[in-house]
Amino acid sequence: MRQLRVDPPVQLLWRVPGRPDHEALRTLHTSLAEGPLNRRMRTARLPLARPVWEGHTGCAPLRVSSRAVAPETVLDWADAACRAELDAHAGRGWELSAAPVSDGTFVVSLVGSHALTDGQGLIGAATLAARRTARQWHSGQPSLVDDLTDVVTDGLWTYSRLALSRLRVKAASVPATAARVLLGRTEQGGGAAPVRSRLAFTVPAAEADRVARNGGGSVTGLMLAMTANILRAARGTTDAGRPFTVGLPVSFRRPDDLESSNMVGIATLRLDGLRGRYTDLVEIRRLSKAVYAEAAGRHLTGYPQTDAALSNAGEMLPEARDVFGPALGVLFRTVSGAGAPPGRMNCFVLRAGATVSVGFQSAGVAVGPGLVEAELDAWGITPAHAW
Repeated sequence: MRQLRVDPPVQLLWRVPGRPDHEALRTLHTSLAEGPLNRRMRTARLPLARPVWEGHTGCAPLRVSSRAVAPETVLDWADAACRAELDAHAGRGWELSAAPVSDGTFVVSLVGSHALTDGQGLIGAATLAARRTARQWHSGQPSLVDDLTDVVTDGLWTYSRLALSRLRVKAASVPATAARVLLGRTEQGGGAAPVRSRLAFTVPAAEADRVARNGGGSVTGLMLAMTANILRAARGTTDAGRPFTVGLPVSFRRPDDLESSNMVGIATLRLDGLRGRYTDLVEIRRLSKAVYAEAAGRHLTGYPQTDAALSNAGEMLPEARDVFGPALGVLFRTVSGAGAPPGRMNCFVLRAGATVSVGFQSAGVAVGPGLVEAELDAWGITPAHAW
């Protein structure tokens, strides 16, 4: 991720009623510093040997803002929190910050480098910290023989794939660059600012489960159908009959694994061109199972160029969800527009107790609340809270 310059921050957001006790914030920060997030990347001694992780003692300080955030700008504040200067090589891989909201609630952000961990890893680290059972990352000092072995096995293979990925990115950019030069076009259509939308809400988990069950599918499949329908409506392509592709992260970790970092591969789901909305959750479930099986064992080395991406981080356990008191909502997401093709949308899903949080982020196409509300209404789901 570092060498491909694709390192979007991974973020957890808590929205809690009232101001949490400062001691609770400080305790969580201390526990996070004692856990698996607090490590740094050390360059190997031999070329083509992969870097190794080692424990680290320093970390970014806890940041609590004294200025209240307006309710309608909470996601703006969250975006700003994601602009923390994270550097896995320097040991600044995560940051905890918080701010009051003028409606009397409070928002807390935990941001981590995606080179350090994925969404489930960040949630696992928060869970260990909430339990106060976090353990410092320990790794043995690799010998020169270890480094040499890595060079001729995994290291050589990894760097070869990185080189191929760079070539693919450059090759894909050549036709567009040539067209701009020949036709005198700018990258943003005459200098216009890039369109970017993001919004988030929570829905009752019981409603999402009911709709998915009645349709013969899963909540992930339901959110996948919603993502496709919302983006196609925003693009105005619901009548085009064009195939729709979705990138689906696939977790390789055990259900009880709270300490692993990036344990994820990417499956690509292709939905046939359809006029109108996608509503067949049975078919989506069948297709999803097939591509999940194909992706087994393929770890992430870059994201496919799909129409959309959907990341379901699973369920957040109660001790992490309510570490600052009963949470109004908990949201997981990544924040990145780098490398995404125009018109793409990302969807992030996290179950937390009786609610399911859903976040949408689009680049190059405007996705307003009205489109989301219309899609929820079509499925018979009433949102419980909007971020």
